[in-house]
Amino acid sequence: MTLQAGTRRAGIRAALAALCLTATAAQAQEARLEARVDCVVEPAQKLKIGSATLGILKSVPVNRGATVNAGDIIARLDSSVEEANVALSRAQSESRAGIEAQQTRVELYKRRLDRQNQLSKGIVTQEKLDQVEADYEIGRRDLQTEILKHKLNGIELQRAEAQLELRMIRSPIRGIVTERLMSAGEFVRQDSAIFTLVQLDPLYVEAYLPVARWKEIALGMTATVELDQPIGGAYAAKVSVVDQVFDAASGTFGVRLELPNPDFKLPGGQRCKVAFPLAPAGPLATAVPPDAK
Repeated sequence: MTLQAGTRRAGIRAALAALCLTATAAQAQEARLEARVDCVVEPAQKLKIGSATLGILKSVPVNRGATVNAGDIIARLDSSVEEANVALSRAQSESRAGIEAQQTRVELYKRRLDRQNQLSKGIVTQEKLDQVEADYEIGRRDLQTEILKHKLNGIELQRAEAQLELRMIRSPIRGIVTERLMSAGEFVRQDSAIFTLVQLDPLYVEAYLPVARWKEIALGMTATVELDQPIGGAYAAKVSVVDQVFDAASGTFGVRLELPNPDFKLPGGQRCKVAFPLAPAGPLATAVPPDAK
């Protein structure tokens, strides 16, 4: 009878241990699921592109769906007046005729002054000498004035080129045109939007986690983003923003991750799930239950 009782107690102990391990695995699985939350993939930027000046649209070379780089011209306003101003200012800034003529005049005054100084004072009156010295000094001042005019012409050229540049609408980002709102021939105001551009590299992954996880999320942490179908796939992303203000109503805080997308293969505006490499939430029971009595 004693042997049978001992065997029965050993069986009960083994069964309880198996149940405990099963419960531990279930708790670990549940903890891992808590670190996997819903998210949304959005473009890093969405911009309405307009003009800094008024005018008539002369050309709009890009259309919806086009890929543009930062600095590309995506629209032009009529700029015939500005182009003429640039040509005039360039011609004035490149001309050095006034400076060269005044330099020749100064050299002439300098030679005349040297000759007068070599003559004896009895031959040249003081009045004549003063006149020659005054001509030389005035010539030097006029030369400085011509040099200043030349510099001002260069500045005027820069101003004219800046005015011309305002007639060119350039893309501020590398991205994709999602809307073209105006066409050639339309009048553009300063509050008019010509294009809508989105930046898809990187993509921003927005997620919300329970406040209990706040200390566990660190900037630069790598997480796995799983995109919903039909795109699918798992991608590595890094945490770039951790909100410093909680949402008291839901007991959550926001996290933003950056998902590289250099080839624009992944579209924005889709749902996803993000898995963070976090420790299990709370202690897990691992002890074997005591012997059954």
